[in-house]
Amino acid sequence: MPSAELLGQLKERLSAAPECLPECVDVARTALHVEPSLMTMRMEVHARVDIAVPVPGKAGEWQPQQILVDGAQASGAWRDKQGVLWVPVEAGTHRLDLAGPLPGRDTLQIVFPLPPHRVTAQAQGWAIEGLGEDGVIERQLQLTRRDRTADTEATLEPWITPAFLRVERTLHLGLEWSVSTRVSRLSPPGSPVVMGVPLLDGESVLSEGVSVEGGKVRVNLSPGQQHFEWRSAFAKEADIRLTAPASEDWVEVWRLDVSPVWHVSSAGIPVIHHQGQGAVWFPTWRPWPGESVALAITRPEGVGGQTLTVDQATLRVAPGRRNTDASFEMVLRSTQGGQHAVQLPPGVTLQGVKINGTPQPIRMQGNTVTLPVTPGTTQVQMDWRAGTGIEAMFRTPPVDLATTAVNAQIQVQIGPDRWILFTGGPRLGPAVLYWGVLIVVALVAVALGRLAWTPLRTWHWLLLGIGLSQSDIIAALIVVGWLLALGTRDKWLRAESATAYDFAQIILVLWTFLALSSLYDAVRHGLLGYPEMQIVGNASTATQLNWYQDRIESSYPQAWVYSVPLWAYRAAMLAWALWLALALLNWLKWGWQRLSEGGLWRPIPLRSTWRKGGDTPDVDA
Repeated sequence: MPSAELLGQLKERLSAAPECLPECVDVARTALHVEPSLMTMRMEVHARVDIAVPVPGKAGEWQPQQILVDGAQASGAWRDKQGVLWVPVEAGTHRLDLAGPLPGRDTLQIVFPLPPHRVTAQAQGWAIEGLGEDGVIERQLQLTRRDRTADTEATLEPWITPAFLRVERTLHLGLEWSVSTRVSRLSPPGSPVVMGVPLLDGESVLSEGVSVEGGKVRVNLSPGQQHFEWRSAFAKEADIRLTAPASEDWVEVWRLDVSPVWHVSSAGIPVIHHQGQGAVWFPTWRPWPGESVALAITRPEGVGGQTLTVDQATLRVAPGRRNTDASFEMVLRSTQGGQHAVQLPPGVTLQGVKINGTPQPIRMQGNTVTLPVTPGTTQVQMDWRAGTGIEAMFRTPPVDLATTAVNAQIQVQIGPDRWILFTGGPRLGPAVLYWGVLIVVALVAVALGRLAWTPLRTWHWLLLGIGLSQSDIIAALIVVGWLLALGTRDKWLRAESATAYDFAQIILVLWTFLALSSLYDAVRHGLLGYPEMQIVGNASTATQLNWYQDRIESSYPQAWVYSVPLWAYRAAMLAWALWLALALLNWLKWGWQRLSEGGLWRPIPLRSTWRKGGDTPDVDA
């Protein structure tokens, strides 16, 4: 007996698949003869090895009752789990004849598991769909009964749901017109579908592998296939009429994707859906068979006017001691391509140009920079340097855009070594509020100077207020209140009791130390800190000034800043501090006199009461 290993090897050799797979068998030609109740099929089969050939005859459709191989009854035919009928043949060329009655249905599918290279057909009482003029099919044919004759026997057949499809057509009207069509199966899967879908007037199929016969696209869906799509070119016409065919095999859906270059008005059945994704107009119709929509398409005439505008512009200027760096950014929106010239200030040196973030080799001719413009939105950035630095009166550089612009902004970066006094430019910009405070200080100084309670005259109060205005307002109120309290001490403290007198003296002493501390902080801040000019407006600060103008014609607005070096502020505060030191000596002398007038301290009488027995003597100390 052979060993188990040898038996296994023999089994592998006997059950091994032929090397020629999957091209071991081929069907060269197939001839169909269809009668009202009978169909015969002759197939020419070429086999390289002994093999089984899959033949038409699926359960639920047409099934052959007689199978002949080279004129002899076939033996060993079987049907697999998928319902495919297999017929064994030997190596060589063979003729297979299949014959069987046609079921009593009006429509049936003939599926070819192994599609032949060429098919010829003769039919009586039946229409064959899915067969090309060159005799080529994909995988199946559809037979449709033309008329039911008396010879046709009504047989009891299992009900098969007829195929029903949805045809979605989307018209794309842009610079080029096209149509995309999608055919979807609505009936249950499991059965093949062969159907001819008519094209629109002016439609030319562009997709590969799509067969067109008699103005119809041959839609061939396998049993498990759900969709079939193709794309076509569409002829440009001023009037388009869409009409749903009077067919019970499918329902149509029409959609319109229109570019803004076209204007479309429709008449007929109403639109059921208007907008698609992104709130774009995307009308949709769902017609019944026979309903139609008329589309009138026109191209709006262009309106005279400018083709370029500036949606946003920002000029950033950073003046230094010797040079001034500037950067100009703008967003151009154009409907045409071309060039646009921008005039920069004379005498500047162009540092670089970026378009949409990419550096470009663009040079300046004279003081003109010529920019390439493409249809749509373009972001431009130009950097340059001027040979002049910051001055007392500094103005932003003039720029000529040669077109209207909106949302113009100016940003000036002032160094910390400058003392800003005044600003000007577009209305929406920074304002120096300190001068308003100074007016209030002057009015208060005039009012306080008229009071004879203190030795300070109007100019004393004015100088004191100017210095204290650079510090906190609470410190200014403490100092002013301290001077007024000393000046009016004899009026509100003369008739007070000893306890109230001594308590008021303590308060005045503490107030004096607090006032002197406030003056010290004011001097320290003035000599070491930065000026508090109270610059506000459009998010401006003491080092960055921002202006905004909603619309300009051509010339970019200019802003100006009047400033002096910071040492001028330091010198002014030093002079104020020296004056304050001299004045404070006189004020402290006067204050000591006011504080000691009537005595620095009054003794407080103490009274004790003793109770012993029934006597209650009083002892005064």
